[in-house]
Amino acid sequence: MRMPTRIDRLRSTRRLLTAGALAALFSGAVFAGSASASTVLAQGCTGSVVGNIGDQIAVQGKDLAGLVRTGAKEQEIFLHFNGVNPDGLADAITQQGAVTVGSVPNASNGSITGDNVAAAVTDALQNADGLGTSADQKQKTLTAISNKVAGNCGMTAYAGNYSAPTSLPSTGMTPPPTTVPGTTLPNTGGATAPPRDYGNIPAAVPGIAVSPGARYPTSAPIAGLPTPEVLGGNPAGQTDVRNAGDADAIAAAPSSTTVQLPMLLAVVALAAVSAALVRIWVLRKLS
Repeated sequence: MRMPTRIDRLRSTRRLLTAGALAALFSGAVFAGSASASTVLAQGCTGSVVGNIGDQIAVQGKDLAGLVRTGAKEQEIFLHFNGVNPDGLADAITQQGAVTVGSVPNASNGSITGDNVAAAVTDALQNADGLGTSADQKQKTLTAISNKVAGNCGMTAYAGNYSAPTSLPSTGMTPPPTTVPGTTLPNTGGATAPPRDYGNIPAAVPGIAVSPGARYPTSAPIAGLPTPEVLGGNPAGQTDVRNAGDADAIAAAPSSTTVQLPMLLAVVALAAVSAALVRIWVLRKLS
């Protein structure tokens, strides 16, 4: 028997590494595929549940067994004479495990109504034992269970990964064109927009002073505004319009705080003496 050489061992190791990498690759693909379709278990058939968009929402059968038993008892006859077995039906829905009742919507939240839960329960019990001996009795039992579940169940599903759209939808409406006075309007058979009338707007003419009577009419004032008063007018309602620049200066009365000429001379002399003393002191320091 030939002993394996170093080259044979290297080839075997390479084969093992290649096989391991392929196995990891395929197993990762399988896990990724299963993770994309997950199921969220709700705590009972009421309240709220949070998941990702598209996730299936399920309720444990044991959480629905009580409602199934109560609904079936409405159709039960003494000692199961008609074949309706409430306890057997409650065990049947429990053995179903997780019953899918809806999915997470592509929105911030959505409702899973009691009718949705009831439809899932009746589908799970279609072929269960204990519904009744006849087809009519089986249908009545399923209807009673459906009404009981629908009246006591209902959930709100929230999408944890939902993001609201940022752009506003287009309405397809275009704003009306702006028309210029005197121009032809489009699609009107040549009709033109009439020019605007500005004749009722007051305007001041350069070089002409407007009298207060023209600025403030003597008729009733505008509602909400005080009536203007013109002071110093003559009885005819006209006042003199004086030039604002035609004014004479009024001489001010002498004040005790005004600086007189002797005081100014004294200040100037004191400044000259101070300058001479400073100059003498600086020259002595330098010498």
